[in-house]
Amino acid sequence: MEKHVTEEEMKRCDGQDGRPAYVAFRGRVYDVSQSQLWSGGMHRLRHQAGRDLTTEFGAAPHDETVFQRIPPVGTLIAAKQKEMHPLLRSYLDLHAHPIAVHFPIALTLASAGFLVFYLLTGISSLVDAAYYTLLTAAIMSPIAVLAGMSSWWYNYQHKLTGIYKGKASLSITLFILQVVTLILWATDRHALPDREALGWLYFALVIIMSGLVFGLGKLGGAIVFPPGRKPGK
Repeated sequence: MEKHVTEEEMKRCDGQDGRPAYVAFRGRVYDVSQSQLWSGGMHRLRHQAGRDLTTEFGAAPHDETVFQRIPPVGTLIAAKQKEMHPLLRSYLDLHAHPIAVHFPIALTLASAGFLVFYLLTGISSLVDAAYYTLLTAAIMSPIAVLAGMSSWWYNYQHKLTGIYKGKASLSITLFILQVVTLILWATDRHALPDREALGWLYFALVIIMSGLVFGLGKLGGAIVFPPGRKPGK
C-alpha cells in the first residue's frame, strides 16, 4: 500500500540533524537523503528539503526525469490543493525569462560593437545599425523584466534576496538609460562619435549599458550556479 505523507511530515524530513531529506514534486514524495547534491538538506544553496518543489522546478536547469533516479516514498496528501492551472504550468515550463533576457543583453552588446566598428572603419551606416539595435533592445527589456518577475514570483517564492535586489536595480537602470539614450539620439541622428561631443555621449552611454548587462548576466549565473557549486555538479 502506498504511503501518504502529510505536509507536517514533509517539513520534519528536512535532511538536518540526521533526519531524512524528502522533497515533493507534482504530488509525489521522494527521498533524496543519499544524494550528495542534497547534503545537509540543501540543494544548490537554494532549495530546502522538506518542501513541495513543484512551483520551483520550472527554473531548474534539468527536466523532471531526474526523479526517475530517486526512490519514491509515497503521495503528498495536500498536493491536489497546490496544483497550478495548466496554462500557468505550461508557461513556467517554457522558461520564458532565460529566453527573453538574452535579447536585450545581446542587442545592447551588439549596439556597442557596431559603434566600435564604426570608429575602426569609418562606415557611417554602422551608427544607424547601432541605433536600431539599441531600439530593439529597449523594446525587449520590459518583456524580459516581466518574464523575470513571474519566474521570481512562482519559481522562487518571491523572496527578495540580495541577488534579486541587484537584478531589479540593474534592470531598472538599464531600461532608463536605454530610453534616455534613444531620446537624445533621436534628436540628432547624424552626430558621430569621432566628430561631435553628442556622438561621444551616445558612445559612452552604450558602453555603460554594456557594463550593466554584464552585471545582469553575472547575477543570473549566480542564480543557476550559486557560489560553491560548479556547473554540472
